[in-house]
Amino acid sequence: MRILIVDDEPLVRIGIKSAIDWEAQGVDIVGEAGDGEEALSMITETVPDVVLLDIKMPKMDGIEVLRAMKERQLPVQAVVLSSFDDITYVKEALKLGAFDYFHKPDMNERELTAMLKSIREQFGSQQAPARTGANAPGSRKEQILYDALHGNVHDLSAETGLKEGNMYVVLFKIKDYQAVIKRYTKETESILPNTVQNVVGEILSTEKEVEFLRLNEQLYAVFISNSELKSLLASLTRVNKMVQMISSALKRFVNIDIVLGISDWFADFDGISMGYEQAGRALSQQFYHPETSIFYYQHLRQKSESVYQQADVYLSQMKSALREEANDRFLELLSTWEKFLEQEECMEEKDVRKVYEGLKFMIAESGGKPSGAVHEEVAGLEGIHDFQQLSAAYRTLFEARFKHRHDLEFKGYSQLTRNIMEYTEEHYAESLSLKLFGELFHVSPNYVSRLFKQEVGQGLFDYINELRIEKAKVLLKNYRYKIYDVAEMVGFNNQAHFAIVFQKYTGFSPKQYRKEEV
Repeated sequence: MRILIVDDEPLVRIGIKSAIDWEAQGVDIVGEAGDGEEALSMITETVPDVVLLDIKMPKMDGIEVLRAMKERQLPVQAVVLSSFDDITYVKEALKLGAFDYFHKPDMNERELTAMLKSIREQFGSQQAPARTGANAPGSRKEQILYDALHGNVHDLSAETGLKEGNMYVVLFKIKDYQAVIKRYTKETESILPNTVQNVVGEILSTEKEVEFLRLNEQLYAVFISNSELKSLLASLTRVNKMVQMISSALKRFVNIDIVLGISDWFADFDGISMGYEQAGRALSQQFYHPETSIFYYQHLRQKSESVYQQADVYLSQMKSALREEANDRFLELLSTWEKFLEQEECMEEKDVRKVYEGLKFMIAESGGKPSGAVHEEVAGLEGIHDFQQLSAAYRTLFEARFKHRHDLEFKGYSQLTRNIMEYTEEHYAESLSLKLFGELFHVSPNYVSRLFKQEVGQGLFDYINELRIEKAKVLLKNYRYKIYDVAEMVGFNNQAHFAIVFQKYTGFSPKQYRKEEV
């Protein structure tokens, strides 16, 4: 995959290039540009697959670049880079065909890696080198089906059992995947998707006009055509029969539950990509209805523009409250916004998460950081796919940050000490030193050491090691991590040093602690 980075801030471009091992991800950064005019020229010259595009730039901004790309029909996927306040521009960018967007302040390795994976899954060989590994289509037929989902229809009649007439796309995913995958060790995780593929493939093998495709470890697609059935009711009845067969078989043979999204009917092969989008939108409704197992696109409520405008109003009010440090008013507005979302279901899960992360970033900017214990309570945010649970977890996090900020101010810590604590909370897994803190906050290393000991009552590195050990205790409860993995994840260069420090602060070796706690 070839990527072009476009941002007028050199530090941002450097940060993106340094965020992950791009080469290991199979990515070639073909260049970088500092404004929109230069970006358009380089897109023509370098022919990238993806452009990371800042919205606000001199000469020609990101919106103008997207318009030009659309007019010239340039075959490039754009991922927009924005600040938290650029929501209006982001909406316009998405209308102009942007693939996704990132908030620059909280962009990280996980977000970038997920973006690359998503682009590869959605655009396949049209936008990236042939996929390899667990998610690669294993046959010509699978590649043809994969291409059809993304609008490139070819050879379906000759290579598959599908025929045009009353067609549907069904998507399904494993329910509570994070809990299910814990049944397996890290070495045996691939057993689950392989088993699902084999079971579903077997039960559908005798069915006419049905094809099955694994998209990734959690998501699968079923293509169903009903050319011999003239009635839409009969066609939908057959689709429902297939759905029940798949659900029952996976429950019986693998002991898993699945959630399904079913598209509306369409007449021919050219409608497959639309059906894929519809099934995905239907499936996304599980976020608001976690107890429901089947979602139909035709049952979705269409939202008026006023609904989206009202959601933006609530978001603007929440941001204003945070800027004014009106914490109680912010929490009241947060409740109002959440109730509105539950009622209208007007935002998808990924967009809700981005709003929460943006609010979290604003709170962090104003000096609120969570204590280690509360941070651990909400560490599983990525595994939550239920709106009510997610909103409760973020509320806990927000309230903890407000309390932490109040506690720090109440204790009388200086701004420098608070800054050190906050930086340590975010970067405990990295190499930390007095020299680093001195350079970060423009004071001498000796002053950092003396002030911290005076105000907190313990040495800075005792404080850092205690924090690291608290984080390690949580990770050790998960057997998927080796002890040496845990050591690296919390900032120790080697397992032996980690074991010595762990013993000092807990009285146990990491191995003994794991045995006692798990």
